[in-house]
Amino acid sequence: MPVVGDRFVKPIVTRIEALRDHPEMGRIVPEFYRPFVRELIHPPFRIVYRLEPKRVRVVRVWRSERLLSS
Repeated sequence: MPVVGDRFVKPIVTRIEALRDHPEMGRIVPEFYRPFVRELIHPPFRIVYRLEPKRVRVVRVWRSERLLSS
């Protein structure tokens, strides 16, 4: 169902695109506490990304009920 995919995916992509101008807008991931590993919360999803010198690399997007293993 494309409508369901659009409803979930488009807002997540929009949040990720905002990182171009504001790469430090996410919080530090509590499971790792490394300043270069950050996350955006987009309920019910977590968008984890890594700050690199000239880019932001999205590491993972998944439901927030799941914890990261350190």
